[in-house]
Amino acid sequence: MSQLSAIDLIFLLLENQTRPMHMSSCLVFKLPARQKNIFIARLLEAYRHAPVSKPFNQKVKWLERGVAHWETVQTDLNYHVRHVAVPAPGTMAQLDDTLALLNASLLDRAYPLWQCFIIEGLEEGRFALFFKLHHAIIDGEGAVRLLHTTLNESAKSRNLDAIWQPHAEPHRKRQAPVSDSQLRGLLAQLRAAPSGLKDVTTGLLDLGAQALNLKTPQSSLPFQAPNTPFNVTLSSSARCYANCEIPLDMIKAIASASGCTVNDVAVTCIDHALHRYLAEVGSQVSAPLVAAMPLSTRTQAHGTGGNQVTADLVQMGQPGAAIGERLRQVHASAGRVKNKAMTMSAAMRQVHSLLLLSLTALPELTPGLSAAPSSNVLISNMAGPREQLYLGGAPLVAMHGLPILPPTPCLNVTFVSVLGRICLAVASTPEAMSNPARYIELLLAAVNELERAILPRSSVPARSPRKATTGKNRASKKTVKKSRAAKKPAGRK
Repeated sequence: MSQLSAIDLIFLLLENQTRPMHMSSCLVFKLPARQKNIFIARLLEAYRHAPVSKPFNQKVKWLERGVAHWETVQTDLNYHVRHVAVPAPGTMAQLDDTLALLNASLLDRAYPLWQCFIIEGLEEGRFALFFKLHHAIIDGEGAVRLLHTTLNESAKSRNLDAIWQPHAEPHRKRQAPVSDSQLRGLLAQLRAAPSGLKDVTTGLLDLGAQALNLKTPQSSLPFQAPNTPFNVTLSSSARCYANCEIPLDMIKAIASASGCTVNDVAVTCIDHALHRYLAEVGSQVSAPLVAAMPLSTRTQAHGTGGNQVTADLVQMGQPGAAIGERLRQVHASAGRVKNKAMTMSAAMRQVHSLLLLSLTALPELTPGLSAAPSSNVLISNMAGPREQLYLGGAPLVAMHGLPILPPTPCLNVTFVSVLGRICLAVASTPEAMSNPARYIELLLAAVNELERAILPRSSVPARSPRKATTGKNRASKKTVKKSRAAKKPAGRK
């Protein structure tokens, strides 16, 4: 048995019937032309007979005083791998409804905390793989890496690999030998304080000094975000979802022209659209919105399992800022947060993340608490595959997420770069954002507005966002693509 890390344990302790803590991702493929009638049967057979490795063969074993361990068990793949068929015509709207139903229930802790659904019957000869993976067993970037390892760059490959199979871990860098002087210095540090304790204490004192205005804050401080409709408390398992796709070359061109990052550009558009949405529902704010943003600290040596991530609060743009100025404000704020993270040790980053997670849960755990919220939206960014990938000859055509929601805010915007596109997903509760499809429209409008503000007409990159029309795709020169925007709450019981 292996003990859970503190962050992994938090994800389990925070979970309840109204707050699932599993991540979900849907990969859409096109059936290979010569295997249309046999491919799903082959895939189901391969997945249900694949060997299972950690963490997919481990379930939670609770010990005394809330301590938990991972226990290795024999995995029943007939339970974990399910077969679902969408009735004709198998539209994307029908897929959305199916995913909402499959995603609503908690993962059973009597089993390893994951499931895979093979969904057939989609229009245009497509099928989908829908994964539910608990955040306690893996983080988002680790999951994307695992998904990438199961796919192949060749359309001729007939391999049907699963994410739960044993995969070669990335090569670990060989450590240089330690000299006698280095060893003596290390021993002196260990005698001075327990591992990480001195740095943790210094970091917490520094955070307190920022809160008392004795030092300039490097990021947004807890309990200083404005009140918004997004800061309701979870009251049911009902969820609303929406997705869209944005050409990555356009976002990169904006980032390059403005001296910012792709993440800065995406966060700016998310922020601008949030202010527009709040204005439409009559809930404008007078202070910048604050985003809780996970920051990956994973390296090749970490492999793919567990959680290698820190988190911080990022103050976004001023409410009335023009979108170009908003980009500059977001870039400056994100830069301060990154600089702070780089100066932290691993121990301090973990304590800082645990502190933020605890503060997120505080309003729910303390009834009647009237403290201001710490954040208004959770924003995550992951890097997906850049090249065309295949599963047993079936080309990957889309990757969409159904993000998890913290206790508050009840709004999550997650985006991942896939095959030259940014696939962006929105999740909310009906009370927080009843119409995420409308928010997606405002977000796409913000992308085009920022493009016009930053890029001269002569330098706008060639783009090919597409919409399906009567079975054919027509290029749209002016707009980005809206995809699978759900118009009604999902998962309501």
